Amino acid sequence: MDATLSYGIPRINRSGLLLEGIALWGELKKVMTYEEVRDRALAYCDWAVSMGLLAIRSHVDTCDDRLLGVDALLEVKKSVAPYIDLQLVAFPQDGLYRDPTARENTIRALDKGVDVVGGIPHFERTMADGTRSVTELCEIAAERGLMVDLHCDESDDPHSRHIEQLAYEAKRLGLQGRANGSHLTSMHSMDNY
Repeated sequence: MDATLSYGIPRINRSGLLLEGIALWGELKKVMTYEEVRDRALAYCDWAVSMGLLAIRSHVDTCDDRLLGVDALLEVKKSVAPYIDLQLVAFPQDGLYRDPTARENTIRALDKGVDVVGGIPHFERTMADGTRSVTELCEIAAERGLMVDLHCDESDDPHSRHIEQLAYEAKRLGLQGRANGSHLTSMHSMDNY
């Protein structure tokens, strides 16, 4: 929701590709204001509830040292609490290890009251770092008694299988029923064995 209703700002994603979208988000988060994030998110919540949507889970970027989106969406969460169950996910958009302050900022976001631990293992520089990030994020969730929701394998690479590590960590750490993997587009490229 930190990017909701921002189509065309700073410009349109001409390629339609994920990497251009992430690059555009990197440009937008440098110039967006607290008020813009809050107001767009509140407008979205009004639309959502008008359609009967009463529960929303949204990933909020923690790779901005200001945690501007986190603070704005925590205010939105309080504002809409009487009619929408809004869960926020601490999401290190640029990678837990790829971004030098992502881990610290993710912890700060959780300390502020963000509900769920998020991650993006396929965006790390190596498959090994991605696997390591899944383990660390699941351990953070387990230690805090929180849920974990990872954008696991958003690529066409059939070898991107971080969902398997998430399943392993959920079992190892007792996170069954509290672990979610999404954006698993690599699965369509995997062998059917």
